[in-house]
Amino acid sequence: MENRILYKAGIRKHKGSLLGIAVLLFLVSLSLSTVLTIYLGGGSYIRQEMQRAGFGNLTAWVAGVPDMELLTDSIKTQEGIERTEVQNLIFSDYEANGVGSDSEGQLIPWTTGEKTYRFFRDDFSGYREAPNEVAAGTVYVSPSMVSIMDLQIGDSITFSIARGGQNVSFTVAGYYEDPFMGSSMIGMKGFLIAETDYTEILQSIAENGMDSLARDGAMIHIFTEDESDASISDISRLLNENTPISRYTESIHSADAIEGFMGILQNAFCGLLTAFALILLIAAMVVLGHSITGVIEQEYKNLGILKTVGMTGGRLIRLQLVQYLTIMLVGILPGILAAFPAAKVAGRMTLTTTGVLLTADLPVLPCLAAFAVILLLLIGFTILKLRKIISVTPMKAIRGEITEIKWKPGKTFRMKAEGLPFRLALRQLLSGKKRYVSACLIAVLLVFFASLAGRMNGWLGPEGKGMMDAFNPADLDIGVQALGELDPEEMENTVRSFTEITDSYLLAMPSVSVNGTNYTANVITEPERFHISQGKTSGRADEVVLTETAASDLGVSIGGKVTIRGDAGNGEFTVSGIYHCANDMGANIGMNREGYLSIGQDSPQLWCHHYFLADTSQKMAVTEGLTQAYGGDVHVHENSWPGLFGIISAMRGLLVFMYGMIAVFVFIVTLMTGSKILAAEQKDMGIYKSIGCSTGMLRVTFALRFGIVSSIGAAVGTLLAAILTDPFVSAVMRLAGISNFASHPSVFKMIIPGLIVILLFLGCSYLAAGRIKKSDMTVLTAD
Repeated sequence: MENRILYKAGIRKHKGSLLGIAVLLFLVSLSLSTVLTIYLGGGSYIRQEMQRAGFGNLTAWVAGVPDMELLTDSIKTQEGIERTEVQNLIFSDYEANGVGSDSEGQLIPWTTGEKTYRFFRDDFSGYREAPNEVAAGTVYVSPSMVSIMDLQIGDSITFSIARGGQNVSFTVAGYYEDPFMGSSMIGMKGFLIAETDYTEILQSIAENGMDSLARDGAMIHIFTEDESDASISDISRLLNENTPISRYTESIHSADAIEGFMGILQNAFCGLLTAFALILLIAAMVVLGHSITGVIEQEYKNLGILKTVGMTGGRLIRLQLVQYLTIMLVGILPGILAAFPAAKVAGRMTLTTTGVLLTADLPVLPCLAAFAVILLLLIGFTILKLRKIISVTPMKAIRGEITEIKWKPGKTFRMKAEGLPFRLALRQLLSGKKRYVSACLIAVLLVFFASLAGRMNGWLGPEGKGMMDAFNPADLDIGVQALGELDPEEMENTVRSFTEITDSYLLAMPSVSVNGTNYTANVITEPERFHISQGKTSGRADEVVLTETAASDLGVSIGGKVTIRGDAGNGEFTVSGIYHCANDMGANIGMNREGYLSIGQDSPQLWCHHYFLADTSQKMAVTEGLTQAYGGDVHVHENSWPGLFGIISAMRGLLVFMYGMIAVFVFIVTLMTGSKILAAEQKDMGIYKSIGCSTGMLRVTFALRFGIVSSIGAAVGTLLAAILTDPFVSAVMRLAGISNFASHPSVFKMIIPGLIVILLFLGCSYLAAGRIKKSDMTVLTAD
């Protein structure tokens, strides 16, 4: 009975601060549960849909195969191969709404009754029944085409079939879920068309012969035997050595690689949000610790009285622990449940970027396991803070002794009439500095993460230059490649007619075999331009650089040897360094021109001319001018790709979410801390009012205290962000094949997060000080 009475009394008396802790833990729980739902559920869903749609353990995109049955038969006879399945398609460049494709699209014939793909409702609110048929002249596209080209139902999309302006246009009839290539992070895109349209385009390709721009191709899904212990790299090497597949391969990727790239965006953002949730958890623990300390100080006399009637320190600790445990559960459990609708909303919001409708099914066991650990941590922390109750004695309580050291007037700060509000704020701050430690720590944590997010946003830039520089093997403004008999000098003169060229180099991207596995080779005339993260660039003809992905797949490191085969021979090369480039999902290598020409054939059409422009605002005009002048004989690309704009939009949304969470945290922390400080300073407020200080001045003074404390925290948080951002974000961005993140924000952008947090503390503390209006001088006569 006694325990129940004291438990209810404690909850009732301190309901304000306990409710604040519950809200903070609710936000932590909601964030972490949503991340777990998207990360675990999303990854599982993509893997499940890839299997259901028939993606093999290894899939090869091939073109120009003269006898598909002969090729697949040769594959099936290899050791460890169970079966193959073929999806026919047509490779073609495409354009819609004035935006050209950065890589070839794949026109896939769709058969009535086929269950390979799932189709979305027009408003993306869920799935619909598959259409009875794809009508001639219409096409179904991935939802990511909305973020890439703003492709809406009823819009037209045009595919280049042959030179001379022979194009085919389709009307968008709807959207389908493509678990292979649906993400905006993947350059390849599939388009479902009617079988009649597919047959007509094949006929047109055959009739145009060498003038054809589109190409007949297929996806060969290769399934390995369950009992086989051969790695995907081993299988790929076996196929290249014993079958003719390498002659026709455009690209070849494992299911793991495709799954990884389909989940790049959500995985990278989940990594950032997990870190943010942990920062919020630490901040909540700081608030919890401050609340416990405040309650012990406030109830010091009552605790002493309870001890005089025979209650032990251990029993009092358990009573307090039950109160806080109740509040923890009140915050955490609803947060877990709220993750279901939150994940559902997040899935719909990101559909046009990820290309798949991420599952909102809550992973119950992982969530419970994660929060069991968090609860144990919080309980241990609470017990540690509550141990101060043991030191409470009846005699100390009667004498009014508490652990805090009082400020001694006149020894630390001198009062003057000039700047009285600031001096008064500093006096109160110095006299009760322990009460403001939590606010300072919260400011450090929040500014640190806000600065980190801001640095990422600054690196990304308004046009995504940071990410594109990281995705490309070397920097550029615009790339121009002659596909026909176009004279490179004539092409360059056309570029100069719009703006001067300040610098240039050549880059080719042929396919090569490295230790029997197919990779794209980034062959450059100036290897010092490669984005090197470890070792050195491939300066000599017998040197090569690898991405971290390629080095891991091949099992080699810097100084190791690899055998590279081109279309004219093979040779042994030394790995001189690791560079970062996410093309082909990280399955690429870097070589210099001399090295490649020792194993490969040369031709003018092989090389893409990369230019740096004096006026980068002319990039679009240059692209349009070259396309109008030379049509299909030239391919132009910028240092961008259409899907990038969806990622920029998602990053902006992430920043808005983070700043919203920060604002809520600052508001709750300020209210909780401020209410306890004002309760402890009632007599001080009465004294100040008795000597003529107005309520408005006292509210400003109170806000200034939090402004000073948050300024200190903001400075520390900004410094920590400057030191820790690059290594931390580099670790997260490795999920996208980017291994060397480097932010270089301006001074103004560095201090913006800190200023925002300081202003939030100032505003919230001014609002919290509204209760000063209720203080009057009668408190001076109270005992």
